[in-house]
Parts: sequence; C-alpha cells; structure tokens
Amino acid sequence: MTDHEDTRSAGDARDDERRADGDARARAARPGGRGGGLRARWQRASSGRRAGTAAAAGVVAAALVVAAGLAAQPEYPEGDPVDGLVVDELRSSPVAEGWQIEPADLGATDVQPGCLDMRVLARAGDDVLVLTTTQLGAARAGCSDREGGGGSEGAEGAEGSGDRLVRVDPRTGVVRWSTATSDVSDVVSPEQLGAWVDDDGSTAVVGNGTAGLGSPSATVARVDLATGLVLERYTSPAGPLVVVEVDDRWVLTQTQVGGGGDRGQGFVDGPARTLTTVLAREDVGRAVWQTALGVDGHADLVGGGVLVVADGAGSLVDPETGAAAAWGEPWRDDSATTVDGDLVFVDLLTDGTTTTSPQRVAHRLDGRETWRRDSGRDEAPVLVGDCVFFSEGASLTCVDRDSGDERWTVRSDPHPDGVPAPAPLALEPAAGQRGGDVLARAATSREGDGSAGSSGSPGRQQALLVLDAETGAERTRIRVPGDASPLAMSRTVLAVTTGPRVGLDGGVLAGAVAAYDLADGRALWQLTPGEGDAAGVHDLQFWGGTLVAVGDDGVVTQLVDDTRVVG
Repeated sequence: MTDHEDTRSAGDARDDERRADGDARARAARPGGRGGGLRARWQRASSGRRAGTAAAAGVVAAALVVAAGLAAQPEYPEGDPVDGLVVDELRSSPVAEGWQIEPADLGATDVQPGCLDMRVLARAGDDVLVLTTTQLGAARAGCSDREGGGGSEGAEGAEGSGDRLVRVDPRTGVVRWSTATSDVSDVVSPEQLGAWVDDDGSTAVVGNGTAGLGSPSATVARVDLATGLVLERYTSPAGPLVVVEVDDRWVLTQTQVGGGGDRGQGFVDGPARTLTTVLAREDVGRAVWQTALGVDGHADLVGGGVLVVADGAGSLVDPETGAAAAWGEPWRDDSATTVDGDLVFVDLLTDGTTTTSPQRVAHRLDGRETWRRDSGRDEAPVLVGDCVFFSEGASLTCVDRDSGDERWTVRSDPHPDGVPAPAPLALEPAAGQRGGDVLARAATSREGDGSAGSSGSPGRQQALLVLDAETGAERTRIRVPGDASPLAMSRTVLAVTTGPRVGLDGGVLAGAVAAYDLADGRALWQLTPGEGDAAGVHDLQFWGGTLVAVGDDGVVTQLVDDTRVVG
C-alpha cells in the first residue's frame, strides 16, 4: 500500500467517525432516542468515577467467572422467571443514558412541571399500560391541569389533558398510542383505574378497581390494545361500580347501594346491599346476570361460573342461564374465598372464642374438599409455585398446594432479648423472581449503619430471605430498611423500594430504590429521588423489567448499566 493510500484511509476513518458522532447526536435529540433529558440534569460522572466504575465492573466480571485457582463463582437463582418477566441486570448504579420520552409523546401536552404522575396499570405482552395523571399530584401547591381537555388522541379538546392511558414498549421507549382516560371511563380520579389484559394481549378491560365509599365511576370499557380505541362500554344504571375480577369469559363487578351516605350520585339511604353484575368479557356492554347480596355476601369467578356466598352458604351460578348448584359446605357469612387456578381456598374464621383457630380449606372447582389446615392467622393466603404458606409463632411453613402435605418449615431468629421474633411472612413473587426461589420477610432488631441499604440513616431493619422452594433452605439473607418492599429481581440482583418520604414542604415524596446482590446480600447501590445522583428526579419505577426515572418536568428516561454478567 502507498503512503497516499494510507493518508486517504486515515481521512476516511475520521469522516466515518464524525458521521457516527453526528448520527448519535441526532438520535439523542429524538423522543424515544438514547440520551438527553435527565442526562442534562444529572451530574455527569467524573473521570475518577468513570475509572472507579470501570474497575468495579472488572471486579464484578472477575468475581462471576470461574478461573484457574479461584473459588467457585457465586450461586445465583436459576430457572425461568415466575411471571415470564426478564428484569434488567443493574449491578452498578444505573445512569440516565437510555431512551427518553417527553410528556408530549405521552399525550400530556400542557401540564405544569412537577405535576404529572405515572404508574403502570398492567403488562400487555412485553409492553406496559401506563396511566398518566395530574390527580395524584393535585395535593402539591399550584398543580392543575391547565386545559383539562378530553377526547382521544388527535380529537378536539384533547390538548392539555394530563390524564391519559398510554401503551409503551419499555425496551425501546416507543409510545404506541395514547388515549384520554375520559374516553375510557367516567372516573373522576384516574388513579382508581385498573386494567385487566386478556391472555393473547389483544384487548383490556378498564374500569374502577378501587372499592370504597364514593367510588365515582359507573363505566367499564373494553379497549383494543393495538389502537387504544374503545370497543364497548357498560354504564351501570345503579351507580358507581368496582371491577372485582376478570377471567377469559366474564367481568365481575359490584355496586354498593343503600345504607346511607354519598354513593357518588347523591345521598341515599336504606339497607346496605351489594349488587353483583356479570358482564361478557368479549362484549362488556352486555350485562349477563345480576343479583343482590347482603352486607356480608360476596362473589368470585370460579371455573367459568360465579361462586356466590350469602347467608352462610355457597352456590355456583351459571351466568348465562342463572342456574345455581350448592357448592361446598355451610360456613360463616364472614368467611373469605380466594381462587387460584383449579383450587378455591375458603378461610373459615373463628367463632369468636380463643380456643378455635381459623382454618383454611382447599376445594376443587366443583366444591369438593381436598384438604384443610389451621391457618393460625386471619389473612389472605400467599401462594408461590406449589406452596401455600402458613405463618404461626416464629415459623413459616410450606404446604403442598394440591395435597395439603407439609413440605418444609423455617423458623425466624430468636430475639436478642430472648423474645421470639415474629414469624416470617412469605411475599408475593417480585417481578422477575425465579421459579426455584421463595422470598420471605423476617423482622430483625438490628440497627441500620447508614449505608446504602439503610436509606442513608440508622434505623430499624428487616431481613429478606431467599429460600429454596423445594427444601426451604436459606440461599441468601439480605438486610434492608424496615419499610422496604421487594420490587424486582434479575438473575443476580434484588431491587427494593422504600416507603414514601415527607419533604420539607410537607408534601409526599417518592421512596428510594436500592439493589442487593442475590448471592451474598451485600448492598450494591441506592438512588433516592431528589437527592445526589437522582437530583431532578420525581420518581423511580420499573416499567416491565426496565427501571425508569420520571423527571420533575415529566420526562421519562431509561436507566441503564453497562456492566455485563458473565457465566
């Protein structure tokens, strides 16, 4: 090759580099593109910090590889996630260098800074349905929806409304559609909305999912998840209703009528009763069956029918025909039912004496009893995999879901003062939790040390136990703040969130997110909205398996960590 050819090659290389850099800047400027947004508001890492991060990444990679002369690599959970959700592997403190979504991309075009709140209602395949609203932040001084418009995206009057239902791909930041909540429901406070996505991810039932006095929504809608358009609506003539449960055939709703008080449509009186209405899942505009229950009556969807419990007896109703058949045995009116696949658990409460323990009875869908056991506590059952959990005294027991046979028991550590610690409690599976593990909570009196796992100050702690689902053997013990709750689990990391905090102005602030190594329980990092590296951040949330930061200005940015787990 000649010197001239060498010179041209070097020039071409520089041109290619300049073009690539220009393309990168253009991508960063686009909504949904990489970078921008919070990057400009967060302090960029110093050269020393970048060097430290690189060194830490090298240590992590080395620790996760089995090399000649080194000890075996750390043991992390195996198997597939319980809910099929894969969570990002965030081992180093994540930074705002992923995709970015502006409020306008979500359809919230004229909301004041600091006044837009968001939460995930449901998953739709790999996407998420996100509710955006100004109502959650209405308590903050000066927050209001300037225009308060309505209508679907592109409709006249929609501009300025912050109350939207949005479908987002959390892997890429692509906003597929945005619809005003006023198109979907007549709910006054959108934070009450719930969404129930069908198995194939094609439609969702959207309605008020919050029970209680004054629930103001009387409308249930079915939404096309490909377009965000409403397919049908049902409006209750009896007043506000709550969506209790949805399966592949029916939508079970309840309306409280009578009993005095404000029911959202004016003051009413008379005897309190529950009006249960069943809608067709594929045509929610059609009410199929209805019945009035007393104060203690309730209903559940069971095996294609409706299990109605009233006056101490259960009956299974076919909504299409209204035919009813006796189900199970007589029990107290205040007994509770929980449906899990092909089993129905009935919790029989005590008779008011101290000698009788609550019992949990497992039934098949036809009402046939399969097993029963003293439950010790009056609380809803927790099921993880093939285990039904019972906590009593200082122990946690796994009972085989199908047979009722005891499989294993673990006991909490004794209290330093000799008083038994409260029993561990099995927790509902965290997003991304592996099928071979059970997550349990145990109280502890150990004080925090002011580290990342202690919300920055000393205080009461608790232990989160990662247990082997087959044997109950303790894999890891992770000490976290006393108000922390599991949020998500990747293959090597457990992310927890602490409770909300009260700011200097008396307003409620979002809690921190902290991460711990699932092999040894050590703290990895913590981000606290409004502090340190998360200055300018209003909230931290997991959208699917992606951690995002919601800025004070409503901009959503993906948080990423370039550390790669080997092995």
